[in-house]
Amino acid sequence: MDANRLNGKTPWRHFAQGTPFYALAMIYNQVLSFTVGILVARFIGASQYGVVSVARNIFDVLGIVSPLGLDLALQRHLGSGPHSTRLAQLTGFRSAAFVLGIAPAVLAALGLGTYVEQSIYRYPEFANILLVTLIALPFATDLAVLGGAYRGVLKPDPSILASYVLQPTFRALVMIALFVLGWRLWAVVVGTSVSYVLSWIMLAVRARRELAPANSTGGFDLADGLSVLRYSPSLAASLVFTTYIRSTDSLFLGHFGSAADVGQYGAVVMVAQLIGLLGLAVGQTLGARIALCYRNNDVAGMEMLLAENLRLTTLFSAPVFAAIVFWGDRIDLVLGPTFAVDASVVSIVAARMLVQTMFGCSGFALSMTGLHLRETGLLGIGLLVSVVLCFALIPSHGQIGAAVAGFISLLMINVTRYAIVRSVFGIKTVKLAAIKPVVWAVAVAGATDLLLRPFDDRTVLFTLFEGVIFAISFAVSAWFMLVTSQDREMVARLFMPRLSIAGADE
Repeated sequence: MDANRLNGKTPWRHFAQGTPFYALAMIYNQVLSFTVGILVARFIGASQYGVVSVARNIFDVLGIVSPLGLDLALQRHLGSGPHSTRLAQLTGFRSAAFVLGIAPAVLAALGLGTYVEQSIYRYPEFANILLVTLIALPFATDLAVLGGAYRGVLKPDPSILASYVLQPTFRALVMIALFVLGWRLWAVVVGTSVSYVLSWIMLAVRARRELAPANSTGGFDLADGLSVLRYSPSLAASLVFTTYIRSTDSLFLGHFGSAADVGQYGAVVMVAQLIGLLGLAVGQTLGARIALCYRNNDVAGMEMLLAENLRLTTLFSAPVFAAIVFWGDRIDLVLGPTFAVDASVVSIVAARMLVQTMFGCSGFALSMTGLHLRETGLLGIGLLVSVVLCFALIPSHGQIGAAVAGFISLLMINVTRYAIVRSVFGIKTVKLAAIKPVVWAVAVAGATDLLLRPFDDRTVLFTLFEGVIFAISFAVSAWFMLVTSQDREMVARLFMPRLSIAGADE
C-alpha cells in the first residue's frame, strides 16, 4: 500500500496531530472574543453594536475577495506537490494580494464610504468607521495567504497562533486601554484594526524564516504560478459566495431594519459561533490531505477523512448547539435589556450554524479535487437563493426572516453538495455516527430543561446551574454511548500531550 494512503486507523491519527493545540487556541480565541464581545455590547449598547457589526460584515466579505483564493489554492498547490520548489512562488502571490487589499480603504477615503453612509447604511459616522475598519484589510489578507501556505505544508501552528491567540489578545488589550481613556465606539474600531497589524507583523517575520524555499533558485516560475491561477479565481469566488451567504442576512437586516435590530441579531450570531469552536480545530489540515488523497487516487481515504471529520465535528458541536437552543435566548441577562431576542431566532440561527459547522468542510471534496467549478456554481446559486429569501422575508418578518433565509440557503447548498460528492466519487460521508450526537444532545438538554423548569427563575446563576447539569449529563452519557477508544485517546492527549501517538496505532 502507498505510504500516503490511509487505513482504518490513520485518519484519526491525522486529526489527532496538533488538535490539542488547535483546540486550545480556538477555545482561547472564542472565550476571549466572547468575553470582549459581552464587554463591548454592554458598554456601547445595541445600536452602536449594530453599526460595528455592519462594518465588520463588509470587512469580512472583502477579506475573502482580497486573498484571491490563495488561502485555499495554496493548500491544494503545496499539498499536492514538492514544497521546496513551490514555496518560491509565495512572495509574488502575497504581494499581489496585499496590493488588492489596500484598494477598498483607498476607495472609501476617496468618497465611496460617504456614498455608502448616505445611500445604504444611514448611521452617523459610518463612513469614517468603515474607513478605519478597512485599513486593516491588507494585513488580514496576508494573514490569510500565509495561513493557506502553512496549512499546505501541513504546519498550521504559526498561523493558528497569529490568528487565534495573538490577534484577539492584541484586540482586547488595545480596546480595554482605549475604553479606560474614555473612548467608546471608536475603541472597538481602532482596537480591531491595530490588532490585525500587530499580529501580521509577528507572523510575517516568522514566515520569512520558516517558509523560505529550499533547494530553489528563488526565481518566480511563471508556469507554476499560472497553474495556481487556473483554479484560485474559482476558489476565491467560492469563498466570496460563502461569506456573502453567511453575511447576507445581517447586511439586509441592516438595510431594512434598525441598528438595534442588527445589534441584537449580531449578538445572537456571536453566541451561535460557539457551536463551531472545537469542531473547527479538527479539520485544520483537511484540505491539503484531501488534495493528497486525490493525487494518489485514494477515494477510500477521502471518504474516511471526510466521514471522520464530520463525526468528530458533530461530537464536539452538538452539546453547544443544544445548550444554545434551550437557553440561548437569555443573552439579555448578560448583555442587558436592549438585547432581548426571540427564542425562535436563536434556535434557527443555531441550526444554521450547526449545519455550517458540520458540513462546511465537505466542500473540500470538490474544491481540492478538480471540481472547484461545480463548487463555485453551487455556492453562486446558494447566494442567489439567499438574496431572494432576504428580499422576501426580512422586510415583513425582520430578524426571524433573516434567520430563516440564512438557514434555508445553507441547508440547500449542503444537501446538493452531498449529492454531487456521492454521485461523482461514490462515497458516503454522512453516516449514522455523525447524527447520533445531535439527537442525543437535544434529548439530554430537553430533559434537563423539563426537569428544572418548575424551579427556573430566569437568572444568570440558575441558567449557569442548568448548563452545568446538562454538560455533566451529556459528557457522562456520551462517554459510554458515543465516544470511541480513539476518541478517548484524543481526549487523553489534550491533557497528557506527551503520550506517544504511536501507542494509539498499536
